[in-house]
Amino acid sequence: MLKRAYYMTHSPFLRIIMVLLVTLVGSVRAQAAVEDEPTPQSSKRLAIVIGNSDYQSVRLPHLPNAVNDATRLSESLGRLNFDVLLGVDLSLAGFGKLFRQADGKLVGASAVLIFYAGHGVQLQGENYLLPVDTPDPETIGELTAKAIKLNDLIARFSSRERQTFIFLDACRNNPMGKGPSVMDGLAQVEVGENTFVAFATQPGNITADGSGDNSPFTTALLKNVEIPGLSISDMMIRVRNETEALTVGRQVPWDQSNLREQFYFTEQQVLDPAQLSASLSRILSDPVAKQRLQVELASNDLQTAVIIVGQTLRSLEASAPSGASADAVGTEIASLEGARKSVISGLETLIVGTQAGATKPEKQAELVRSVQTELRRLGCYRMTVDGDWGKGSLHALSTYYKNTKRITSATEPTVELLGELFLHSGRVCKDPVTVPQRPRRASVASDVAPVRKKGAPSRKNPRNPQPQSSPPAAAPPDINGGIGIGGVF
Repeated sequence: MLKRAYYMTHSPFLRIIMVLLVTLVGSVRAQAAVEDEPTPQSSKRLAIVIGNSDYQSVRLPHLPNAVNDATRLSESLGRLNFDVLLGVDLSLAGFGKLFRQADGKLVGASAVLIFYAGHGVQLQGENYLLPVDTPDPETIGELTAKAIKLNDLIARFSSRERQTFIFLDACRNNPMGKGPSVMDGLAQVEVGENTFVAFATQPGNITADGSGDNSPFTTALLKNVEIPGLSISDMMIRVRNETEALTVGRQVPWDQSNLREQFYFTEQQVLDPAQLSASLSRILSDPVAKQRLQVELASNDLQTAVIIVGQTLRSLEASAPSGASADAVGTEIASLEGARKSVISGLETLIVGTQAGATKPEKQAELVRSVQTELRRLGCYRMTVDGDWGKGSLHALSTYYKNTKRITSATEPTVELLGELFLHSGRVCKDPVTVPQRPRRASVASDVAPVRKKGAPSRKNPRNPQPQSSPPAAAPPDINGGIGIGGVF
């Protein structure tokens, strides 16, 4: 009875204390849950850039441009949101130290890029990168004792879970001379999974260090790596053609690829719509520039083609819109609206076309192709650009609206929609790289019979089963055509 009276008398206070205790415990648990939960990280892009110029061996001549090449490229990659590790004139110990630093940055990396400019050799079919403290070699063993085997480097940094890119401006004269197991240049490699390897020239050929500040290959690479909207395959086509032109056909870059999706160096870059609109307007007013734009449109999306042509015309160096300021919101909105109207006014003539003889369905198909191409540049369309506005195209457009948090304004291709897509930069749809695990294949000589589903027809083994052999390696493509292995993805 006393206990009941005590509870009734003090129950409000007990209830308050209990509520406070529950609230305190709950907040502590919630805080612990927040601390235990990993914070989301934006995808990291790591670059390892190496340039070796000052070699100690008299058999390995000085390469003045190698350090310049590495330094300039590291600056470009830094602007492209790469975490850059730069090493110049590295000894064998220097290579090891730089690679250990890179190992510590691999966690969470979505892409790893390795660039090497310096001496590289091919010995017994293997490629080696040479540190600056490589001794005067008398035998192959002495040369490889302090060399970095390229296949080991690929194995160390390639992974199914991220994209790996290796650029080699290293195909030089072999200090061991020539023989059955010694050749100039570099050999083809076994590409790691989800890996892209680019050589400054074709297998067995040597590269030029260059008479300017950079080698021909790196000159072409620097010119194209920061162009917004270029995929790595499109970029390498431009690098290949420009390197071949710079060397008068003596040097044709070569690449091998096992990538599982496209990669864009400039996916984070944001463009000024007003400047982009001004460039398009000025190109359309110049007959020569307009013709060049039509040529570029054969292999590029609309935005990339305008940027490429705009870079070659001094008159297209558009300055910031007059009167624009950080707090002039009305001016910025007016500028954007003006840019949109200006773009739309020129697109129908350029893309849809008004040429005599073109039927309405042909013009509509051309418009659809242009919209599909711009959606693909933004990462939202991953099917074939075919001029057919079907379910895949409609899904891509819906994904674009969803990712840009915009109200659906059109479900069919129009010039207005094309203008909106053209003025939008960056990678809008960023689906993660998903690499399905390949099923393990049973050994031919396995004693374990495969499990057969109930009701499935049985297959008798042949009396004299032949061991499976690897498919023959594909013949290398025509080098003179300028297309490397895996040049089309």
